[in-house]
Amino acid sequence: MKTFKYLLLITVLILAWTAFVGYGTFSGSLLRPITKGSSSASFIEATKERIENEFVGNMAMVLIENGAVSKDFFYSIDKAVNKHTVFQMASVSKWITSWGIFALVEEGKIKIDEPIDNYLTRWHLPESNFNNQEVTVRNLLSHTSGLVDGLGYGGFVDKDSVQSIEESLTKASDGFWSEGVAKVGNSPNSQYRYSGAGYTILQLIIEEVSGQLFEEYMAEAVFKPLKMAHSTFNWSDSLGSDLVTFYDSDSTIAPHYRYTALAAASLYTCTEDLSLFLKANFAHNSVLRPETIATMNKIHTAANQNTHGLGPMIFGRNDSGDFIVGHDGGNRPAINTAARINLKSKDGIIILETGNPGFATKLGDEWIFWKTGIADYVVIQRSKPFLLSLLVIGYLIIFFSSIIIIRVRNKKGLRGMN
Repeated sequence: MKTFKYLLLITVLILAWTAFVGYGTFSGSLLRPITKGSSSASFIEATKERIENEFVGNMAMVLIENGAVSKDFFYSIDKAVNKHTVFQMASVSKWITSWGIFALVEEGKIKIDEPIDNYLTRWHLPESNFNNQEVTVRNLLSHTSGLVDGLGYGGFVDKDSVQSIEESLTKASDGFWSEGVAKVGNSPNSQYRYSGAGYTILQLIIEEVSGQLFEEYMAEAVFKPLKMAHSTFNWSDSLGSDLVTFYDSDSTIAPHYRYTALAAASLYTCTEDLSLFLKANFAHNSVLRPETIATMNKIHTAANQNTHGLGPMIFGRNDSGDFIVGHDGGNRPAINTAARINLKSKDGIIILETGNPGFATKLGDEWIFWKTGIADYVVIQRSKPFLLSLLVIGYLIIFFSSIIIIRVRNKKGLRGMN
């Protein structure tokens, strides 16, 4: 009977310790940020240590504190990088594209809850088992349209091979990770499913409604008013800007890929311009009204799904009122970008890099944890050795303490019998 009680006690203690470590992991209370310092300089020093252990071809990073740039950091293994060096942004492009859509909404030319077919003449969704008329602009912005394209665009080395928008939506020849067809395969509004084609459709809608090429409209409606002088959706060698050297993860120089899906994957910008864009999310600007931006930055997906606004991703919030929005991007060969802003504190980070397919995203997640204590998969994975050690040490203490207690009690029992 005593043995059973001891075993039960040990089991309860082990379960309690496991629950404690589990709670501390997911709440972030047992995790530690990559730097003990509280300054931007300390975060940059921690970043430099990371670069020493991982290959990064080039990188531009900006830290924003209380609405102003506090520190920047530039790195390259070859050609120097600075705040005007232009990077290809991959899916961060989607966030900027959403501003173009809402500029048309504010002009009364688009209603986000109307069927997208109301704005399309050059291409239409193919017939499906679902009601295509239920797909709205809001759905495309928040990835809740039911589209199952799985794009992910690979791009084209030869710019003469770039498809038209209509051709790409019908069958994207650079859709290497999927069938590449823009079609509805789930009931609209039923679930979150990330869709590159959804933003290519938005690109087409902007052209149809504005009567301009997408890149021309975005330059006039967004870049010029925000003074983003080094930004474009249509790269040309004659632009006079300094395009970064593209690196692959094996440290070789990689080709520059061109895209049909400009809105989804091919904004070109620099840290100076992107800093202006981040600030526009909490400061007065001449593109969108504050109430429009507030609507875009609300969660528009179900609570049990990936959280997404009407353009930006929602990276996290906590009980202190911190609310992180932004977007990440990744394209071949090894482009990775991240832009995040805390709407409460007006702190932000921008990381643009090539040569490493995940460095910017991981660093962005580390920044969120450092600033707010909001921990996600990246921080937990990085802390796994420490957490496992903590679990094992706790189990060993419970086990050996229990043995000592049992022996002491058994000795007392024997003495009592004598």
